Amino acid sequence: MKRLKVVFLMEAFTIKTPIVQTGNDLFQIFTQNFDDRLEEGDVVSVASKVVSMSQGRIVRLADVTSSQTALSMRKKKYSKDFDTYPELAELVIREADQIFEDGLVCLTLKNSIFIPSAGIDLSNAPKGYAILWPDNPWNWAKEFREKLKKHYDVHKLGTLIADSHCAPLRKGVSGLALAYSGFEGVQDERGKKDLFGKPLVVTQKAVADDLASVAILLTGEAGECTPFAVIRAAPIQFTEREINHLETVISPTDDLFAGIYNEEFKAGVLL
Repeated sequence: MKRLKVVFLMEAFTIKTPIVQTGNDLFQIFTQNFDDRLEEGDVVSVASKVVSMSQGRIVRLADVTSSQTALSMRKKKYSKDFDTYPELAELVIREADQIFEDGLVCLTLKNSIFIPSAGIDLSNAPKGYAILWPDNPWNWAKEFREKLKKHYDVHKLGTLIADSHCAPLRKGVSGLALAYSGFEGVQDERGKKDLFGKPLVVTQKAVADDLASVAILLTGEAGECTPFAVIRAAPIQFTEREINHLETVISPTDDLFAGIYNEEFKAGVLL
């Protein structure tokens, strides 16, 4: 009996660039520093901070006037001291959709994502500056993809904006896709049979977040200067349809952790 052996090989690599400055054109930076060409089926991941830098989403803390609410926010163990950086507290107030002060960091809801400090960070920013999350990330991912498709003459191509985040009760950070374009970011496994023929009831794969984790693993969190990652031959489904950002959000009443959410939290999830 003849046997056909099929080997699946996914490849991922980073692209080193100069330090991205405010207002830089990321398409130009990518094409100038990528000495190869994109292939059909590639996914290009871009670090969220360089997207923010390109959009000018960086704030000089000395230019921020802190409100009384910001001045009264309590010191947190695992985030920058709001006593020392009241301007950061003010930015969190402005950027967050919902703030929950109890805890070791200032936990917030931003774009229906549960994240510390509305995604604002001081790391990998010039001293005295804070970087905000990108503005309209879904549109940015779509437009960046269209430029890459045209330049490299490819059709099946995905893009995503990757950031890092922490999962409850898990040490360390993993990847989070703030936005994506060109592929199905959530794969529904419900109805498929398991090893013993039982249908899956709730399982859905967070494909975009999985790819973001691959990218974050490679691009790093410190001074690597590798804001782009190319993921090749990933087992994903490409699409030309318009992605609705709500596809990544689950209702807090249907979430497996629904039992620990209070009504204030549930009201802050925008569906």
